[in-house]
Amino acid sequence: MDKRTGRRTLTGRTPMADVGLPSYTIEEAVDFVIKIKRANNLKERTISGYIQNMQYLTEWITERYGEISIQDVTTDMLRGYILWCSDEKEYYGGHPFKSDFDRERRGISPASVNVRIRVLRTFFSVLYEEGVINVNPARNVSLMRQDVDTVMPLTEDELRRFMKAPDQKQWAQWRDAIIMTLILDVGLRLNEICSLEKAEVDFVKKHIALPASKNKNRKSRILPLSTETLRLLKQLITESAQHFDTTHVFTTNYGEPLSEKTIQKSFDKYAEKAKLGRSVSPHILRHNFATMAAENGMSIFHLQKIMGHADIATTRKYVQISEGSIADEHRRFSPLLRITGRKGGV
Repeated sequence: MDKRTGRRTLTGRTPMADVGLPSYTIEEAVDFVIKIKRANNLKERTISGYIQNMQYLTEWITERYGEISIQDVTTDMLRGYILWCSDEKEYYGGHPFKSDFDRERRGISPASVNVRIRVLRTFFSVLYEEGVINVNPARNVSLMRQDVDTVMPLTEDELRRFMKAPDQKQWAQWRDAIIMTLILDVGLRLNEICSLEKAEVDFVKKHIALPASKNKNRKSRILPLSTETLRLLKQLITESAQHFDTTHVFTTNYGEPLSEKTIQKSFDKYAEKAKLGRSVSPHILRHNFATMAAENGMSIFHLQKIMGHADIATTRKYVQISEGSIADEHRRFSPLLRITGRKGGV
């Protein structure tokens, strides 16, 4: 007996619209990309930047569009987010030291917006190449135009006042004064200062040897030290060893590794004490190092090596030649002064 008797037989078919496959949520897509980045051996600091910047976007989209899949993110949404960052975002919103900054200001700098755009472009490019999304919404999203020189170093007078601000009778402030000295001597990055270990300071060869794992471009770096900086570091390490069992050069007064936030908060306090009328970050002192070293005659190529830049164009951005230095060089080299025989512009 045929059990199929009386049943409908399916022969031809009418194709249905593409039913589509389930799409990742934005959070799932972020996890997917982060796994790839970790497999590519990116530094944890870089990966943390990816996570934080994608969290900003996720929160913005969720607030305006609800819970959507990564496939639903459009170019128009991304441009709306970029405009919001530039024009409306609360300045230093959520920053632990916000009280030190302008409360009424809205929008972040083009340089900061471009950091977020670069993360978005990388993020969606990976998803597209891996077949997670069918269209890359960030493909035609351009970087914002920005001034090449945006960070102004301190003048020599401001720098002297700033470096005199710490009360060196207090251990923590004396430590901060040494940090200032070290940045001005070799231009160390803030994270390099916090992670600096005693074994990396060679008092015989008079340099700091930073391993590739601690350098942004994954290349080892030798930083020659002046005698004064060496003396201060030796004194700090010797005094710290009497109280703390640590491998780090710079610690809190509890002996714990020093955090970037702690240094930044202290620097703002010293800027206020020195009556500079502006906030001062370790990054600004790094600009001071680059500018003053260049004005003193250091070649841009040597400066690039000391600062640990992969691209010399990055080094150029750090060098802000002062108006006084420009005037001095003009008086020395103006063709008109040579022709007229004058030795100084009047």
